[in-house]
Amino acid sequence: MNRKSRRKLKISKVSARYRLGYLAGYQAGYGIGYPSGVTAGAASFTVMFEGTSIIIPTFNQGELLRQCIESISQFTPEPHEIIVIDNASTDSTADYLRTMAGKLRYRINPDNIGFAGGVNQGMKMARGSRLLLLNNDTVVTQGWLTNLHRCLDSDERFGLVGPMTNYISGEQLVATSYTSLEEMHRFAAEFNRPDPLRWKKTARITGFCLLFRRDLFERLGYFDEGFLIGNCEDDDFCLRVRLLGLDLVIAGDSFIHHVGSVSMKALGSEMGEVYGRNLDYYAKKWGSVDQLISEMEGLPANGERRSMIHYYPDHAVVQGNRGTVYELHAGVRRLLTGTDSLPVSPARLSHVELRGCIRGNGIHADEVRNRAHAMADPSSGVQEGTLLQKRDGQLFLHEGGRLRRIVSELAISVWGFDRQKPVATNDSQLSSMPIGLPIIAPITLRSDNI
Repeated sequence: MNRKSRRKLKISKVSARYRLGYLAGYQAGYGIGYPSGVTAGAASFTVMFEGTSIIIPTFNQGELLRQCIESISQFTPEPHEIIVIDNASTDSTADYLRTMAGKLRYRINPDNIGFAGGVNQGMKMARGSRLLLLNNDTVVTQGWLTNLHRCLDSDERFGLVGPMTNYISGEQLVATSYTSLEEMHRFAAEFNRPDPLRWKKTARITGFCLLFRRDLFERLGYFDEGFLIGNCEDDDFCLRVRLLGLDLVIAGDSFIHHVGSVSMKALGSEMGEVYGRNLDYYAKKWGSVDQLISEMEGLPANGERRSMIHYYPDHAVVQGNRGTVYELHAGVRRLLTGTDSLPVSPARLSHVELRGCIRGNGIHADEVRNRAHAMADPSSGVQEGTLLQKRDGQLFLHEGGRLRRIVSELAISVWGFDRQKPVATNDSQLSSMPIGLPIIAPITLRSDNI
């Protein structure tokens, strides 16, 4: 073997030892570092920051999404994070999001879970003290978020704030004549001069851009995934905000550009069918909205910090996303055991709603069964938990010495009232009883991680 060959062999042996040492060190470090990283990551996941989580659900329209994100980067100096939820786009959206790793956070869903489902995944990921839901077909402008913040922060009774735009239905519409984005930004710079006199309370804010505090999310919960693809879920969200005694406000000094209904228009002839199904679901869930609003005007919060739990029946049997079953009683969740033969199917609630309840001592399902059996006996007369029915068919629950109207067909079935025999009563009997908060149906959840 010549000198050159011996030198190559020596280098080869050194390289082999280096590789073995490197691999051994890497594996040892990985074994120690990976669990530590997981622990640190899990701990930081719940660490919030003082700023705004901007949540953008998207389906295809990758170029519009890029344009939206670039405008946020250009015109949003406030502390913020961008969270994009891709609903199984078939264009280049996923590739674009991967190139943006480190600049934004994203989730690529294997299936299209709709607008509500996408928003919910984003809200679950959000860590800001404020949350802002934004359509992918928007372009934000100079001062947009500053003015939205100023409006929201001006009054603790303001629950939901939205801007003005060029393409929308309702009171948020502004007549515009610009023909390019350059002209639009010049228009917006003039329009977005701060002016609280242009703020306006309203009954509805459209979901293309919604700003609210984290506290509201913790009291209200997620969007209702019973609404397919899109449409009506923002109306449902707004109505629930109003049930908490909070105001919906249009920040008339904030303007953003909106292309409008791009994902819905892509459905073509299906759009009408989807909208019709969502309207049917809304009606089934809420019944007469006018009657509900009228009732709520007679039941002011008076400083009470309401949450959605207040609109569910006491002693409701509910289930979390991990299958655990609880009974709710006076704001306390009690773990139920022996649930194989419950008299009702548990209603599914989100982890946000359950987390808002104090954890109490567990109870056995026999207690629930015995109580349900006693309430189902009409011969017992009017007592706590008795279901009462007016001549016009409306159902009321006698609870806590008050009458609570069950607002809809869905609320009746979700809470198992369709299994109870109501006690017939007349209007004069009911008029002598004080009125309590109405009973509504919880949101429908299709995602198994919330």
